Amino acid sequence: INDFTMMITQEYAKLALKTKCEMKTIIDREFGHIPIVAEIEWSVPDWSIIIYEEGQIVAFVNLIERIIYVDTIACRAVGINNLITLNKYRGKGYGQKLMLAAKHMICGRLRSQLGILLCADNLIPFYQKLNWREIQCTVLFNQTYGKRTWEAKTMILSFGNLPNSPCQIDLNGLPW
Repeated sequence: INDFTMMITQEYAKLALKTKCEMKTIIDREFGHIPIVAEIEWSVPDWSIIIYEEGQIVAFVNLIERIIYVDTIACRAVGINNLITLNKYRGKGYGQKLMLAAKHMICGRLRSQLGILLCADNLIPFYQKLNWREIQCTVLFNQTYGKRTWEAKTMILSFGNLPNSPCQIDLNGLPW
């Protein structure tokens, strides 16, 4: 990160409305056309880590804190939500920097046992380079009409004494 670039970590609720609106526009542009994204009700973030270049948002990731269930074990988890780098800023390592900052938040400040992300197949290699691992298990999440099963990929970053190959994870709320 150079002299014109700044990374901030902020509680999402304390972000300026203008910043939240700008992030929502970026999210809609990046993911709004994907059917599974459009049909699901998503969690509101608890934290945002944002990279600015010359005062403009160029990349960000959101984090959601929650108690989830790994098999039947309740654990403190942080969900990764909307890691996005704007097209013209890709290839500068911003996504990696954000994920490393998120990792430090997960195991440090937020004292969580587990990081968890729901992602597309093509993103698996990126996250694997950062020590996230894909898991093959049923992942349940809430929607207004009841429980639903996540059909795409799930990855975890474990810091606690949890099962290595869980049979089921219940996000215990809306997905991220």
